[in-house]
Amino acid sequence: MVVLTIYEAKTHLSKLVKQVKAGEEVVIGGFGKPEVMLVPYKAKQGIKLGLWSDKPKKHDSEALVSSDPEVNQLFDDALNDVL
Repeated sequence: MVVLTIYEAKTHLSKLVKQVKAGEEVVIGGFGKPEVMLVPYKAKQGIKLGLWSDKPKKHDSEALVSSDPEVNQLFDDALNDVL
């Protein structure tokens, strides 16, 4: 493992980035002592869009139909409160 100075890293940054992308370790330090390591960036998996896309909408009230009109009214009132 080679420890580069900050000056060397700054001077050869584009070359070092290529090395890191190729899988090599690049360590930067001072006075021969390792301080930081360059690593490739790995994007985090984002939030899945449309997570609530199956949530009933106001126009989907037929999905909440019950044989009891009182239950239907309770669902309609709750849905109107949410929307």
